[in-house]
Amino acid sequence: MENIRKTVPLLLAIALLGSGSVRGEGRQTGVEGQPGVEGRVHGRTAPIASAGVYAYELADLSLRKVKTDAQGNFRFSDLPAGLYKVIAHKSGFLPVVVELTRTSAQTYQRLELELAARSPSKASGLARDDFWALRAQVPSDVLRSIQMDQDLRLTSFEPVAAGDSLANFHTHMEAMTGVAQAGSAGDGQMADGRLGIAGKVGPVQVDISGRFTQFNPGNLAPSGAGGQARALSLSLEAGGSSRLHLTSLNNRLVNPNDESAPVDLEHYQVSWTQDVGQNGRSDFAAVYTTESNYHRLGWLDPVDIPEASTTWRVEGAYTTSLGDRSTLQTGLRYRERQFGLGARGHRAEEPGQSSVDLFSRGGLQVRPAILVEYGLYSTLSDGSLSLTPQGGVVFQLGQNWQAAASASRRVYQDPVRYPDFLPALYEEGDLCEQGSEACYQVRLTRKLGDENEVSLSALHRTVGETLRLYFSDQLMDRLESLYLVRGDELPELQFTVTRRLSPQVLTTLQSSVASGGGGTFVSAGQQPYENRVRYMVTSLDTHFQSTSTGVFVAFHQLQQDLEPIGFSPLRKASLEHERLRLMLSQDLNILLDLAAQWAVQLNMELSRGPEQSSSQDADDVHRRFMGGIAVKF
Repeated sequence: MENIRKTVPLLLAIALLGSGSVRGEGRQTGVEGQPGVEGRVHGRTAPIASAGVYAYELADLSLRKVKTDAQGNFRFSDLPAGLYKVIAHKSGFLPVVVELTRTSAQTYQRLELELAARSPSKASGLARDDFWALRAQVPSDVLRSIQMDQDLRLTSFEPVAAGDSLANFHTHMEAMTGVAQAGSAGDGQMADGRLGIAGKVGPVQVDISGRFTQFNPGNLAPSGAGGQARALSLSLEAGGSSRLHLTSLNNRLVNPNDESAPVDLEHYQVSWTQDVGQNGRSDFAAVYTTESNYHRLGWLDPVDIPEASTTWRVEGAYTTSLGDRSTLQTGLRYRERQFGLGARGHRAEEPGQSSVDLFSRGGLQVRPAILVEYGLYSTLSDGSLSLTPQGGVVFQLGQNWQAAASASRRVYQDPVRYPDFLPALYEEGDLCEQGSEACYQVRLTRKLGDENEVSLSALHRTVGETLRLYFSDQLMDRLESLYLVRGDELPELQFTVTRRLSPQVLTTLQSSVASGGGGTFVSAGQQPYENRVRYMVTSLDTHFQSTSTGVFVAFHQLQQDLEPIGFSPLRKASLEHERLRLMLSQDLNILLDLAAQWAVQLNMELSRGPEQSSSQDADDVHRRFMGGIAVKF
């Protein structure tokens, strides 16, 4: 749901503070113009250019939008018969709303809309006092559309009087609770809470967000585990030229049968971005992560997965523009990892690992419709060296088509004693830059208008390091993952389509399918297997704007097979995980006149897959039902 609160003096005072007039009611074709509605938006003394004018039909809830030209003129050339609310708005002015009756699509009508300039000293007060008066006349989906068109935020970030320090802030709170059913084993209880605060303190934009999740296994079987997850982030941005971001994450999962071996993960990160001169930008980041048993599956682990580890990563980069048609970035990344001694201590004799990465990337626009990208990535690790050149090209094929291709391949590498291990999140990690020895990608995109788009991509990756690829960032879903090992070949197809099915229905379909493997998976017991993996990730996100209803459906299917190599007495090992997720959200403000933005949410999940500390796939279906409410004010 879009943020629509109060930086909308927005349409805030609408009919109270703006004034408008309708002329030419019932005037026929050819008297003053062609069929339709035209008019002019102006201030007290001059026309207003680039103002948004919106025609909202009250019967079928359709919305049409135009902008004024340099003389403040606008025109709706095709406006069927009906009852409309016409809204004119531009940042810095009080919006105006007038009602317009169209008796025929062939009728010519003209509007004169006058916008009054907002007083900066009264802007925040108007936002608080008149927002709900505005809501009574303008539906919430119109407010959201105007918010997107005009890049408006929830809060009016003008200075406020002393003693009113919170007037520049808006808050979002969310609480959900429910049950998790593990087949016939029993039920557990889950709770999830989120809080977000955003606003401006002087010239600095402040954003704070936090999340807390807790799971109580209740009467689940002994294999069940309870735990907590806490996350906090803080962002500070000054004038768009400098940004500081701090994050922390703490996860802990405890098995009631074995409290001496909990699953722990602590992650802290600080990043800073600063504009340098007119054409440059510097970036810096530092990350600290410590974990115990988090990345281990237990019964199915490659030998490279540590029982405990501590990782430091520090990186910096500088980006500059070399004229109007080219950019260049160069950077350095240092990483160090220390391994702890677990109960089995299978990596006890292995020293820590450290590496230095040097990279450089650039882009050159050789023709208006062609962009060439290039780069070089090198890694120095404990005396070893690897070099990976990168390249790509983007073609603009007419107004609506774009094609792109890129390639990177490690061309030189010294032998290393210990293969590296990298965790990666599928939704965020770029596997072409994380653990890949080679990566080739082609993409074709067709865009029709601002909202309709179709994209098809094909990728082929050769894995260079051991990866644990996660498909969920939730603590309780950490087993929804796959192992990739060095030598795996992983082709993948990705498909995305965004389409407005009707004036009030917008939907996005995303799907990825991959199948491959072939690398040698060496288990913790030093037994070799051939690794085979495949996954399908599909989601459908639909927004019904007329009722402010959101529907999100996602399906994940993961499978990993380990085939014994040679004449081995070992049996084939398999891991399979499936999850079906349905999320519903409904804005209550379209149904009730509430004094804040309220919404109800429902999350239902069905899954089947391995359990912690299990030596085989679990056939039981796991169910999760959660419901809650969210409020913005």
